[in-house]
Amino acid sequence: MPKTGTTALQGFIRGNEKVLSQVGLRYMHAGRKRESDRRPKISHNMIAFDLNGGGEVVAEIKEAMAGEYAQYREGTCLVSSEMFYSVDMTELARIFADIPKDEMRVTFYCRRYSDFFEADYKQRAKNGRLAPGGTAYIRQRLKAIADAPQNYTFTGAARRVRAAFPDVEVVPMLYDRAEMVNGNVIDDFLTRISVPIPDTLSTDSPSNPSLSRPASEAFGIVSRAMGRQKSRQLRRSVLEDPTLYRRHDVLEPSEREWLDGYLAEHDAEFQTEFFPERATLFAPTELDEAATQFRRDTPEETEALRRASEIVFRLVLTG
Repeated sequence: MPKTGTTALQGFIRGNEKVLSQVGLRYMHAGRKRESDRRPKISHNMIAFDLNGGGEVVAEIKEAMAGEYAQYREGTCLVSSEMFYSVDMTELARIFADIPKDEMRVTFYCRRYSDFFEADYKQRAKNGRLAPGGTAYIRQRLKAIADAPQNYTFTGAARRVRAAFPDVEVVPMLYDRAEMVNGNVIDDFLTRISVPIPDTLSTDSPSNPSLSRPASEAFGIVSRAMGRQKSRQLRRSVLEDPTLYRRHDVLEPSEREWLDGYLAEHDAEFQTEFFPERATLFAPTELDEAATQFRRDTPEETEALRRASEIVFRLVLTG
């Protein structure tokens, strides 16, 4: 699923392919590398795009996937893309139709509903894909969830996977750093698929601080006016202004509580099947004082947006 550390995980595996291949991990080239590419891409996202290319394209990927798997099946073969979450699962399954079902596993990380909502909002905002954003958009999304929770639950995700991949093992995992192996997704995932991490590799990497909602929206203006590439370039700048970095500033506390509780109720079946030992799917979270007092449409938030916009626009002029 998106917003669960996929880029960090994929970047680590791609950057250390040769070393990891020596301990039995094959990061599949099929669906990640075209003939014109010098090296494989970081992920298998191109499969999601190619599914729209018609039967001939799908047949080519399917043949390449089966051939590569036959060559490396004694080890662990990995295909990874956060975009698989939103594709037609039946079409995706065609890519893997020639691989024995009892040798496949479909695995995905599940992130706390409210944390995913916030991360998704900020991703859309900084890429310039929220117009309008703010409270109107948030209320619209919450209403959509209330009206059709099955489209947003892990229960629904697991059902879609099973319908497309019958008789294939489904292994969901929880995205909670406090419970992960060594507190990061790289160690956690590789441990779960039984791939030892060579002593020569370090999995320690600083996590990117979360942009504030005002900063995300300010960078979104740059994305729409100058393109996403320019916006990404500016976001790499090292800035220490606290206006630019903040968590728990999309949903108000009452909205966060409702969302987590509502979807958890609709995921009771999922929890019972996959995590029966847990009292709740996600451990209770404790918000700091600033988060518990957060409200969106206030003079303070208007000032935060003004300040963030000023900082970002100065970056544009000097960068």
